[in-house]
Amino acid sequence: MSKRAVLLTTVPMMAIALVAGCTSDSEPEPQPTTAVEGGAAAVDKPNTVASIGDKVTWERFVEPCKSGELVVVQDVAAGDLTGDGAADAAVARACEGVDEYGPSTVEVFDGASSVDQPKRVGTLLSDAGTDKPYVDSVAFTGGALVIKANGVDETSDAACPEVVFTYQYKFADGAFKQEKRETVPDETCGPE
Repeated sequence: MSKRAVLLTTVPMMAIALVAGCTSDSEPEPQPTTAVEGGAAAVDKPNTVASIGDKVTWERFVEPCKSGELVVVQDVAAGDLTGDGAADAAVARACEGVDEYGPSTVEVFDGASSVDQPKRVGTLLSDAGTDKPYVDSVAFTGGALVIKANGVDETSDAACPEVVFTYQYKFADGAFKQEKRETVPDETCGPE
């Protein structure tokens, strides 16, 4: 009888020990997420571009102005453009002009990179040539980056951005490809 009593008391103790080892303390902590375009959620590691996004002082990381003018951050949008599940940042920037407006570029930073040293994956509009776009907005739509800007064409006065441009870019095979460029006249001489 004593063997049976020892066995019966040992089994419940073992079961309790096994159950105790399976408490919520041993489960991994849930990772923070950020909603990205399309309603999908991306796992964002702490201190990454995706986890902090628009709270970054982007003037520190975008390209400086060549003539020493002040950098102007015009707009920031977040969405997964590179397809890695982390919300990338698209930062529209221009240089403060003295006599006429300065054209903009849009720099895209990898959402998985450190917010202390964000990795630039591309600079858009640097190849816009004579358009001289001044960005009004950037947005992620359908897996693409859509940029709306005012600029000039061959009939415009260089000091008056009287054409509205819509550019659309997609990221594939490690590079950005311009998918669309549309123009519409604008008599207001640019954004107000």
